[in-house]
Amino acid sequence: MTGDATESERDDTAEPERGDPSEFEEGTSTGTEPGASSESASGEPNESATTTDATAGDGVPAVPTVRSQLWLTTRALAREEWRIHTTLFDGYRFLGMPLLITAFAAGTAVLLTETGTTPDAIVAGVHAAALVFGLYAGTAGFAGSSMLEDVFGAHQFLLGVAATLPLSRRLVLGLFLVKDAVFYGVFFVLPMAVGAAGVSGWTVASVVGQWLSLWLVFAGGMAVTVAAISARTNGIPAWAIGLVVVLGVGVTVATGSIGTALEVLVTVGDPLAAAGLALATAALGGVALAAYQPTHVPPSRTAPQRFDRIRRFLPTDDPLVAKVLLELGRSSGGYAKPFVAVALLAGLVAGSLGIVESITGLAPAPGIFFGSVLGVSAFTTYNWLTQFDAVDDYLILPVSVVDVFRAKHVAFVIVGVPTAAVPYALAVVWFEATPMDALAGAAVLVGYAGYYYGLTVALAGFSPNEFLFDGARFAAFGAGVALPLVPTLVAAFVLTPPSAPTAVALIGASAVLAAVGVVLSRRAATYWADRTMAGTV
Repeated sequence: MTGDATESERDDTAEPERGDPSEFEEGTSTGTEPGASSESASGEPNESATTTDATAGDGVPAVPTVRSQLWLTTRALAREEWRIHTTLFDGYRFLGMPLLITAFAAGTAVLLTETGTTPDAIVAGVHAAALVFGLYAGTAGFAGSSMLEDVFGAHQFLLGVAATLPLSRRLVLGLFLVKDAVFYGVFFVLPMAVGAAGVSGWTVASVVGQWLSLWLVFAGGMAVTVAAISARTNGIPAWAIGLVVVLGVGVTVATGSIGTALEVLVTVGDPLAAAGLALATAALGGVALAAYQPTHVPPSRTAPQRFDRIRRFLPTDDPLVAKVLLELGRSSGGYAKPFVAVALLAGLVAGSLGIVESITGLAPAPGIFFGSVLGVSAFTTYNWLTQFDAVDDYLILPVSVVDVFRAKHVAFVIVGVPTAAVPYALAVVWFEATPMDALAGAAVLVGYAGYYYGLTVALAGFSPNEFLFDGARFAAFGAGVALPLVPTLVAAFVLTPPSAPTAVALIGASAVLAAVGVVLSRRAATYWADRTMAGTV
């Protein structure tokens, strides 16, 4: 049963196929769901369709129409999304996320306004954030079952059993992505719009205009990601897609066109531009879904003795470290994923730096500026290292939970240092940082990244993704990040170029933060080990 339009043309005498009753418990036997058809399976009008036990002419329950199946599946996906957040993420604590996002967006907008940034530049920056968030959200529908289990635990998701539903895989995936666009548009993008609208005065019209513009950019980012994944399922190699992305970002930054690109994406007060962006997004998403190959299986790769080779190149003989790196390399995207994530962050920072400089006339010290911002990539790198396993996976092995966290720390250093160092080196060369500035920025990058790593482990353990849904943890993490980051960014703009005393002070502060990060990570390992053994995680 595929859910095609020919469904109603099947022989009346044939036994209709049925999906899992638990997936369609509301309406498969009543015919009273919204959107249910008043026709029987044979296509003839069914006068008993409004009764409690709708049946076909031969007494067999009528097969739900395609429209009814679409409606029921959409409702099931929406219920599933709500239950994930209210059940798995500490009850209703995630409802505090919209308030935190609103407060953060509004506070940032006010702070930037006070420093001389124009409202247009602030709005453009918020749209850039929405675009990045959309690019990330577009991957949700394609996450593997093992990755989902690591994040959410042992739960069965509707998208994971799409093959058993009376609808095509592409259609269920499309409904899933639309559901995500609506959900995140309300719970995440709308708070961003409320906060950003404050730069021009909070009115219903300004909030709605900002929201629609941000939501279109967010949906566009999702469509781009879906298109890239669809291309991958059609045989286009990942390196080719990555090369296109890198070249696109590089050309945009090199030609100084980031500001122009953001202006195109901002459609506030321009209905024609909004309509054009909406049509382009819908067209790209539709073509990507139509071309997507749900049965695509990446070609198998054989790498004998890969584990042993990794161990030989490591500065430690710990097999747990080799296991972490092996899992990262075997995953989709491999070792390039952390580099691409940090490269995108560096590109956006470089573009915003040019916009701020052109508006305010202030050019920050590039070494300190990039070092402090790229240090936040520690969260992203650690997130990649925890995507493929869970603490429970190690309980049957003769190793302690503390050993597992220690191995993650070593793997983080091995992956995180080159991941952040390469874009940092390119940035200080491109923006012609002074030797003193470059040295201070390098110290800031290393020290702050170590601190952010310890902070992440202390608050989230093996589940850094929970920051996106748990308001309390997100607030604590945001406060911990802002504590050193904000004054450092201010110093980058005010103390430029940095003097020797300034550089020494920053190097000292970075050393202190690195030490704090080490203490946090070690204590966190013991804390999460105790909670794991007690079964309270």
